[in-house]
Amino acid sequence: MADISSALVPFSTQVERLSSCLAPNESAFLSRAANLFKDEYYDHSLLDLWNAAVCNLRRRAEAYGVELFLSTVKDDSGRKKYYADGDSLSERWEGVDDLVLIAGATRLGLLNRKAGKALEMINWTRNHISPAHPSEETVLPEDVVALFLLLQKNLFELPMPEVGHSISALFDPVKTVPMAGHAADMVRDQIRGLRAADVRVAFGFLLDMLCRGENPALENAKLLLPILWERAPEESKKSAGLRYHKLVLDPSADDSPDQAARERLLDFLVDVKGIAFVPDAARAAIYRKISKRLAKAKDTSYGFAAEEEAARALAQFGPHVPAIAFEEVYQEILAVWCGNYWRRSQAHRYLDEFIEGLNTPQVRSVVSMFQNNERVRSELFQTKPKAQAVALLERLRSKVSLTLHQDEVARAIESIDL
Repeated sequence: MADISSALVPFSTQVERLSSCLAPNESAFLSRAANLFKDEYYDHSLLDLWNAAVCNLRRRAEAYGVELFLSTVKDDSGRKKYYADGDSLSERWEGVDDLVLIAGATRLGLLNRKAGKALEMINWTRNHISPAHPSEETVLPEDVVALFLLLQKNLFELPMPEVGHSISALFDPVKTVPMAGHAADMVRDQIRGLRAADVRVAFGFLLDMLCRGENPALENAKLLLPILWERAPEESKKSAGLRYHKLVLDPSADDSPDQAARERLLDFLVDVKGIAFVPDAARAAIYRKISKRLAKAKDTSYGFAAEEEAARALAQFGPHVPAIAFEEVYQEILAVWCGNYWRRSQAHRYLDEFIEGLNTPQVRSVVSMFQNNERVRSELFQTKPKAQAVALLERLRSKVSLTLHQDEVARAIESIDL
């Protein structure tokens, strides 16, 4: 095999060409890596290549915005304490694990996948076949050059984020300046023009501001988050639901001054019709709580106004009742829907979406409840509730296609008419 130096531009020459793109310490690391490579200390050379890449990523994260970076990695495992008062780059970042840095930089779009995979490979190598971890396998010169060339094209040669045009500059005013009028319109337009990667970052940042609850950032977040929600990918929307779920399970996770992050987050999810993104357990608790209000209203003498109020509250959350709470919630919906001896309230108008949105398995569950659920059947011996129940079942029969399922509806109607 031909010597590697004859097949590629020598390592040291490549490093010299990069010096104008790099900070002094990065150039020093790469120069030392080139010298070690020349002296055939390939494993040591790889370690300095790693150090140069880490320093470069730290600078990129600072140029992009440390707050945005920290917002991106807040749920990652590992150390993520940034010391803003540190005099040097290494002092500021000594509390942040390198792998956390790489993960955050990748999410922010500061590191593309090829460079990320190259760094993963270097990290694996330094943990298994580095000078500190002797192994039967060795680092070959081809390994070093290949990884260097990947990082050269996909990291070192790429321009640094421009602070004046970065998303960090866009959202710095969010924390300190109340948004209104022309200024608010400008920020809205900037948000609409964000690239996809920046939408995810901005969404996470503003969600943090919402949960933190400190003005003017809170009011600005309320103003801007609905716009971001329209563009946010499903992954970001799920993260909002998961954040609510976490706050329900562990109230101590709320580090806001007023300890009201959960309520603010729930209000936001209701406003953007995002309750479906809350995990089932936390979502079931929401629907159970509101259905109890509906049940109390149903059991109250002259409680039609209370029924309508509770139904409006339930309608705010939309028909996203999880399976684990389906019967508990729908038995109250059906009981109110059918009414009582005198008549039914106008609550059914707010609950219609819960009927219209039923899929076939849910239709079958509702049909079964008309046959077997005591709460649903409790007033069906009365003429008016019975008529409403039959009318609803006929409506449900039109929503299923199989004769088998239509026969199930017919049997439920017969059980009511007995």
